[in-house]
Amino acid sequence: MSEITVKELIRSKEEKRILTGKISGIEDEYYKIKNEIIPCAIVWYEDTKVLIPATHLGISKINKSMIRGMLGAEIDFIVIDIDTISNIAIASRRDAMQLRAELELPKLKVNDAVRVRILAVGIKHILVELYGKEVIIKAENLQHTYIVNCKDYYIPGQYLKVRIKDIDIQKNIFELSAKDFISNPYTNIRKYITEDGEYTGKVIAFPKNNSGVIVQLDKTNITCLVRVPARFNSYPHYFDNVLIKITEIKENKKMIYGYLVRII
Repeated sequence: MSEITVKELIRSKEEKRILTGKISGIEDEYYKIKNEIIPCAIVWYEDTKVLIPATHLGISKINKSMIRGMLGAEIDFIVIDIDTISNIAIASRRDAMQLRAELELPKLKVNDAVRVRILAVGIKHILVELYGKEVIIKAENLQHTYIVNCKDYYIPGQYLKVRIKDIDIQKNIFELSAKDFISNPYTNIRKYITEDGEYTGKVIAFPKNNSGVIVQLDKTNITCLVRVPARFNSYPHYFDNVLIKITEIKENKKMIYGYLVRII
């Protein structure tokens, strides 16, 4: 453990200074404060292994699966114990989050543009940290176009620029949007497609609340809700190449409708 690293870790412990690192592993360790063996996230701070017990990660469920979802994420932590002989430190992300929230959240207001850290990625949402507060951003607030799987676009550890659409610290309301900083492909959509035009694409999803399939048009990330006429004996499968006919374009609602002409 280098002298500089020791000083930084000691200052973090004594002065409650926030340090930062990436989660790179998981270990089961004996945690003397709790007097039990619990899973810990591993963060390397220079040449020092920092163990953050699941009880101090600030997560809703204390298990390895929750930590696995955060692998690669950059997090804040405050040191609560140091062993210079074994070159190991124990730290708390929860304490760092509370301190960060107290200092930074009151400064934020609606329409502010901020950078957030991506902590974990699900199918239809991502989990980010907004100055000590964990916030879920749903797929519809990430991009203007339909997202089948957020894992195709985002990974833990990335930074994302977002706009604050709504915030009420007392009521625990935090609404963020990333698509404000992405060009809207629907603005000039009629330059590329028109009603009654026929276009090729690929089936990418089967919406639960609508009949039909979602087709992504070739050479673009634009999608279309496609009706399957009764003359088809069966629905197309995932990733089938199809020819569709556009029946309606609603730029304001970011919706395009059509029907299936044939499976290619």
